[in-house]
Amino acid sequence: MTSGPVGGAGVVLDRLTRVPQVEIACLIVSESVVAKRSRKKMLQKIWKIGLLGALNGIRMRKWFGHDMRTDAREVAKAHDIPIVTVPRVNCDETVAALQHYAPDIGISTGNSYIASRVFTVPKQGFINFHGELLPEYPGAQSVIWPIYFGRKQTGYTIHRIDKGIDTGAVLYKRAVDIDFQPKLADTIRRTNDRVREELPEAFAALLADWDAHAAAATAQRAERHFTTPTFWEYLRIERNHKRLWRESLRKA
Repeated sequence: MTSGPVGGAGVVLDRLTRVPQVEIACLIVSESVVAKRSRKKMLQKIWKIGLLGALNGIRMRKWFGHDMRTDAREVAKAHDIPIVTVPRVNCDETVAALQHYAPDIGISTGNSYIASRVFTVPKQGFINFHGELLPEYPGAQSVIWPIYFGRKQTGYTIHRIDKGIDTGAVLYKRAVDIDFQPKLADTIRRTNDRVREELPEAFAALLADWDAHAAAATAQRAERHFTTPTFWEYLRIERNHKRLWRESLRKA
């Protein structure tokens, strides 16, 4: 199920069509890309991170984009996978589609919050990809917060979906070295590209040996939920980035 069929959803679906242990029931595509954030929540976030932090966050958004152009709908058509288009992720049509096709596991890529009325329909629930290590960095924008704490690794996690945000049991987790570049923006782009390259194989490895990973799933308890940095936190990220980049040059 995806709200953004072009990109990660497409490459993951394409890879899963080549996993013998996986039978794909259907592709659900939401016409609404993300759930609209209420004005109250937007104001609360701006209050938390400050106006400068909010403006800087808007500037940083393009650093986290990607160039993957694989369309999940085209992949589905090529493999005769039923495509169901729904107006929103959390709607009656989504529930009906899941009940009709009855998948054992639901996979979420490129969606916002998924309600319990949706993620509880498949027998073994839904799973989701988070582009950071959990439980260390729930809700985090990838790469920047590890750098904030002076660390040299980021990573990714596939976890069960529950009522929280990035709080479900961890099923599959890998650390990735940060690819330091002179500019922070390039460090984020290069590192995220490396993570995205591993994304399809991570899902394939998890689902090919699902029973073992499900049995070994670990509950998580995060102590902090990350969001866009304040302006002062961003300055620390920039300072740490310069130091860590210089250290990476000496090691090279």
